[in-house]
Amino acid sequence: MNRLASRIALALATAIPALCAATVLDVAGLSTDVAACDDFYDYANRHWLEATAIPDDQPRWGTFDIIGKRNKERLKGILDSAARSNPYPEGTNRHKVVAFYASGMDEAAIARAGLAPLAPLFAAIDAVKAPADLPAAFAVLHRAGIHAGFAFSVRQDAKDSRRYLAEIRQAGLGLPDRDYYFRDDERSTAQRNAYHEHLAKVFALTGEGRRAVPYLASSVLYTEKLLAGAQMTLVERRDPEKTYNIRSAGALAKEAPGFDWKAYFAAIGAPGLGELNVAQPAYAAEFAKLAASRPAADWRAYLRWHVINAAASKLPRAFEEAHFAFFQRTLTGVASPAPRAERVIDAISGRYGQEPLAHAIGELFVGETFPPQAKARALELVGHVKAALRERLLAVDWMEEPTREAALDKLDRMAVKIGYPDRWRDFSSAEVGDRPFAENWLNANAFEFRRVLARLGKPVDRGDWWMSPHIVNAYYGSSLNEIVFPAGILQPPYFDANADDAVNFGGIGMVIGHEITHGFDDRGRRYDADGNLREWWTPADQKRYRERAQAIVAQYDAYAGVDGLKVNGKLTLGENIADLGGLRIAYLGLQRALDGKPREKIEGFTAEQRFFLAFAQAWRSRSRPEQERLRLLTDSHSPPRYRVQGPLANLPEFSRAFSCPADARAMRAQGEQVSLW
Repeated sequence: MNRLASRIALALATAIPALCAATVLDVAGLSTDVAACDDFYDYANRHWLEATAIPDDQPRWGTFDIIGKRNKERLKGILDSAARSNPYPEGTNRHKVVAFYASGMDEAAIARAGLAPLAPLFAAIDAVKAPADLPAAFAVLHRAGIHAGFAFSVRQDAKDSRRYLAEIRQAGLGLPDRDYYFRDDERSTAQRNAYHEHLAKVFALTGEGRRAVPYLASSVLYTEKLLAGAQMTLVERRDPEKTYNIRSAGALAKEAPGFDWKAYFAAIGAPGLGELNVAQPAYAAEFAKLAASRPAADWRAYLRWHVINAAASKLPRAFEEAHFAFFQRTLTGVASPAPRAERVIDAISGRYGQEPLAHAIGELFVGETFPPQAKARALELVGHVKAALRERLLAVDWMEEPTREAALDKLDRMAVKIGYPDRWRDFSSAEVGDRPFAENWLNANAFEFRRVLARLGKPVDRGDWWMSPHIVNAYYGSSLNEIVFPAGILQPPYFDANADDAVNFGGIGMVIGHEITHGFDDRGRRYDADGNLREWWTPADQKRYRERAQAIVAQYDAYAGVDGLKVNGKLTLGENIADLGGLRIAYLGLQRALDGKPREKIEGFTAEQRFFLAFAQAWRSRSRPEQERLRLLTDSHSPPRYRVQGPLANLPEFSRAFSCPADARAMRAQGEQVSLW
């Protein structure tokens, strides 16, 4: 997801928008020439949108990005200071992550190392002379965290959340999504041509001869297109039943002949693997067929490319610059790279804080930025919002009693994680230290692969966190039936323990409601209170739910973005349901919190009006056209404007708060308004 404000940061159109400028609400910036009941997003945000420049190193700029930038500035200060002498005991998490960061900042050492850290991977690739050699090569790359061809992981069993289950799933493309290989519009064709040029440039940088480079680039692009043709679409992958296909290792070998799966499992360290989930069986079969039929030279080119592509940000400057030129400038429109320190932090932690040592960065972050009183205040907000959904579940008139009782049980048993884990991961066996950046990265990946593989046969760790605490995000975990709010998002302007209730509920309260509602969106509703994928809804309730959900699909399908591209209502359905339900229960949570308290206006606005203003200003965001196009094609979240306009159009509470007329443009007709939760 991805995917809100208690205090709204004011970004200025200067070199870097002011990260610390914040007021409770940007009342002075309201566009009073726009009626709130006509276009609330513009009413709340237009002046900010017109006055704010997107920084050259960013594909978009909004509240998420402002806080993320500030969090990285804090981390940079901590890491720069520690890197000068590394005061932490050797072998500790903090010592390792500081050493990792220092190696990323040492560009001279990175240049001296060149491609040498990748030599063991290249040796495994060079050994591929026939199809029988491929399993060992893929295993070497997968153990190094490089998902070429397909991805192997160990996750909770979707239908038995008490155990871990091995899984293979589609992966191995260089472009953002399978459809990028097949769209024939002018822009898509230009992007594929630019990708081909990028491939050629990278192969030239590795020392390949001038005559070989065009062939190698074409070979990789063609191999990826063959793989893409067998992959599920993003919409198809949203159906958890379609991606749950238990197979024995022997059955997989029969269904997907041509690739020695037994040899692969032995090479990754799971020689006795009995069963696994094959997330996309048709893809596994096509991959195996290609493994047997594509020339070994083409596979060597493909594998070599994926090693370089995955490692690019850890390699000498020429590789990093080439990677930026295509994946940032061409695909997202970014004009210049972020500062070196930010790039290193991103390389260590990843976009969602899932890289191997990301949690070690999170450990440093929370020690400086998240006091205990903030956690207590956040838990209080969660309590009000959960209670509001409980009241809604008791009141909805379309739900039958068996479904209602099961839904209430699920809500009551939904776990809450705030700030940071109770127990930090132990990175003592990760071979990270005074080494080249790329070598530290590979060793960290190898550690993570061993950690995940070791889950097999062990009880599920319900205290584990999927996302590092320094990340500006939150999530619902369906198999654990939990909502998780990292310390990174529990910061101003999203959340301020000293702000008034209305602004906090419009900001972090809506995020809380959003994540809770994910447990009851079109995917989350299919998991029970124990986190198991099973049908617990009565047939009549399933039908009524789908009818309401389809109305939301139709609503968002009508929204258009850059170049006339429409929002994909099916792809974004889960997030849109969570936005609508989350905003409503956050509003009701505010009513609970204000019960018995004075209702005085602040800055001329009622508590209800301030709630909706905080919500709308939290989503103020500008995107480059290239970035907006990318997200419209691949993101499960709607564009920020529609994350405001879409839910409000269905919410009578908003109409009442601003005394909107019956025919207000911001509202859908009363008979068309959708209400799930």
